[in-house]
Amino acid sequence: MKKIFLMLFIFQLSPTAWSEVIVKLANGEWPPYHSINLKHHGVASHIIEEAFALEGIKVHYHFVPWKRGMKMAEYGELNGTAVWRYQSDIQEKFYYSDPVFTSETVFFHLKSFPFAWNEFTDLKGLRIGGTIGYTYNEDYRKAEASKEYNIQRISNDELNFSMLLRNRIDIFPITKEVGYFLLQTQYTQNQAGLFTYHAKSMTPEHERTLHLLLSKHDEKNQQLMASFNKGLKKLKESGLYHQYLKDLKEGKYLQNADVE
Repeated sequence: MKKIFLMLFIFQLSPTAWSEVIVKLANGEWPPYHSINLKHHGVASHIIEEAFALEGIKVHYHFVPWKRGMKMAEYGELNGTAVWRYQSDIQEKFYYSDPVFTSETVFFHLKSFPFAWNEFTDLKGLRIGGTIGYTYNEDYRKAEASKEYNIQRISNDELNFSMLLRNRIDIFPITKEVGYFLLQTQYTQNQAGLFTYHAKSMTPEHERTLHLLLSKHDEKNQQLMASFNKGLKKLKESGLYHQYLKDLKEGKYLQNADVE
C-alpha cells in the first residue's frame, strides 16, 4: 500500500515524467533543406529533429505555406517554425535558436544575360523575380516597398526559374544550394547548363545564419529553446551534424521521404 501511495504521489508532482514531450513546428517547401517529399524531410528538418531527440523531445512537423506557418507560430497554434534568417521586426515575437546552419542568397540568371551588380540601386530597371512568403534581405524588402523597382513575386522557386528560361524576368534571388537542387531535379542537363549566378552575395554577413524560431506567445517555449540549443551542441560534438551536411553534398537527401 505504501508503495502504491508513493507512486501516486510522484505522479502528481511530476506528470510530465509520464508523458512524451512534443514540439509542434511549422515546416514548408525549401528543398534540399526542407520538403515533405525528401528523406528526413530535408537536412535542416533532420538536424532539428535529431537535436530535440537528444533532449528527449519529439518533433511533429506541420507542412504549410511559409507565411501561414509563421502566423500559426506567432499566435500559439504551433510552438514555432524553422528555419529563418534574423529579422529585427520579428525578434520581439520569437525566441531565436543558435544557428542551425549558414547559407547565402545570390542572383541566378541566364548565361546569355550579361549581369553585374555592386549596390542594390544597380538593379533598377531590371526585372527581378521573387517567391511569395520569402523575406530575402532588408534591401530587397525596402526596394519592394518603394515601388521604384520592377519586382514580381510568384508562388514558388521552380516557376521563377521557368520565368528566367522564358525571358520573363532577368534575375532571381535564391540560396545557392536550393537553386542547384532545383536545376538538378527539375530541368534537363542542357537546360540547367543555361543558368549561372553572380558571385556577389545579396545576404549581409549578419543574416547568413538560419535559426529555429519558437513563439514568445507561450513562455514554455523558452525552456524548449534551451533544450534545443543544448541538443544542437551535442549533435555537433558527436560528429553527426557534419555527417548530415556531408550527406547533403553527396545527394543523399534527394531520396523520397519514405526511404530510410
